[in-house]
Amino acid sequence: MDKLNAISLFCKVIETQSFTQAAQQLDISLAMASKLVAQLEEHLNVRLLHRTTRKITPTEAGLLYYQRCQPILNELKEADDSINNISENLTGKLSFSLPMDFGSRFVAPHLGKFLEAYPHIELHLEFNDRRVDVVSEGFDLVLRVGQLEDSSIVAKKIAESHQIIVASPEYLATHGTPRSIQDLDQHTCLLYENHQTWDFSFGEETLRYKAKGRIYSNNGYSLVQMAKDHQGIINIPKCLVTKELKTGELIPILEHLDQRKLDISLLYPNRRYLSPKVKVFIDFLTTLMKEQKEALVKG
Repeated sequence: MDKLNAISLFCKVIETQSFTQAAQQLDISLAMASKLVAQLEEHLNVRLLHRTTRKITPTEAGLLYYQRCQPILNELKEADDSINNISENLTGKLSFSLPMDFGSRFVAPHLGKFLEAYPHIELHLEFNDRRVDVVSEGFDLVLRVGQLEDSSIVAKKIAESHQIIVASPEYLATHGTPRSIQDLDQHTCLLYENHQTWDFSFGEETLRYKAKGRIYSNNGYSLVQMAKDHQGIINIPKCLVTKELKTGELIPILEHLDQRKLDISLLYPNRRYLSPKVKVFIDFLTTLMKEQKEALVKG
């Protein structure tokens, strides 16, 4: 027996004094309506309704049961309505994690447009370069730059970025300029903790180079600063060193090698029951990345 439906039907019968009208309002057959009330009476082991050919009236037990159940049904309806209102009005907190440098340059400056379009959504931003856990840390959405590990988390690729290997002219003058992947073994690499393996493409084959270094960081900006301070070679999304390339503080090396592009992806816990506020934010970010495609690819 579907107890909730049976109770709802019973209350409708009391209110309409008609099995036919109650069944129509709940969009079920008359036979099913009669069966549900009979099952409810059997479950409670008491008669709830007096039935005659002319009218239906509650028994003493039926009236008491109705008086106790109807407020509960009203509260359930109010709960449903409150959720529907959130869905329709696009309100509430949205928790979003994004990488420090990438988020600061390519996302944060544009969020005003989103907030203006959806004034009842409250954005909670966490700029963090570590790999956060979408589920256990309670994020609605996570933006990640780089290859994704196998996971049950839903991922949507929204853009990609080219990588570039760079160093300062002073570093190269002191230590020499590498001409091949093997030459990198003789140099100090400044390593991003989540990107220590560099993938190079040779036709259909991929060579994975395990970079070596003495400095590891989970923050790209700190590595760029150390590269500018002549501490080593860095492999980084080109879009994050555009200014340094223009000023000559950093110069590209090994440009003849083809590197695998970095995916820019949105991660969220579950494709089902995705709230409307998250959906519209995903659409906004997807459009935003398309608008910045040239900057992400070419720097």
